[in-house]
Amino acid sequence: MKLSLRKIHAVLQLKIKLMLSNMSILFTPIFAIGFVIIMGNLMPDVDVGDAGVPFSTSGFLLSFGLIFNIAIGGISMSSSPIAEEKEKHTLRVLMTSSVKGGEYFIGSMLPLLVILVTTNILLIPASGVSFGEIPVLTFLIITTLSSLISILIGYIIGVYAKNQAQATLVSTPILIVLTSTPVLKMFNDDLAEILNYTYGGVLANLAETLSASSEYQWNITDTSVLFAWLLVTLGLFIYVYKKNGLDH
Repeated sequence: MKLSLRKIHAVLQLKIKLMLSNMSILFTPIFAIGFVIIMGNLMPDVDVGDAGVPFSTSGFLLSFGLIFNIAIGGISMSSSPIAEEKEKHTLRVLMTSSVKGGEYFIGSMLPLLVILVTTNILLIPASGVSFGEIPVLTFLIITTLSSLISILIGYIIGVYAKNQAQATLVSTPILIVLTSTPVLKMFNDDLAEILNYTYGGVLANLAETLSASSEYQWNITDTSVLFAWLLVTLGLFIYVYKKNGLDH
């Protein structure tokens, strides 16, 4: 399928205008940063070595912000607009103007990915963590791939759902599992081993090292898991899109 850069740019401009006119879509990223800043001023500053506890307040806040932004923000910001446009039948205008599905999704994805990645970076100083304390390149790779996977999951839900209510209903259990992954990993070693093979588990592993002020060790397992999830979600999205279309 041949894609037009001009049409992708047109969709991109349209999405940016819609975001600026409806700031509610940016609620999750803004809330993630705001919550981290507020809690950073309320929580005591604890670091590794204090009372022998392997815990860092700034690392914990950063890990919470990342999971909240990527899991909740990535999925909700990509699923809700599609479901809303399908419900209001505004997608038909784009489809009848010769905009292909691939052009629509790429043009829609770019501003979302920029927002999520920018928020992930802003969460570092907001949480009080120094850029020198984390492996920045590794951080960017893991959080960006995780953000992209969340967007694809949101697209799958948006294409599958008939309206916003159904999109919310389908995405809620997924969001609960993703945001609960760090806690679930603590309860059972067998469960933790299973969750390590999810992209949320990889993100939780990164967050765990940050909250313990230790250095994350990049490994082949996490790399394979992230790329496997990226390929699976992309393949599933293509399948769901071909089966359901964009405006059914």
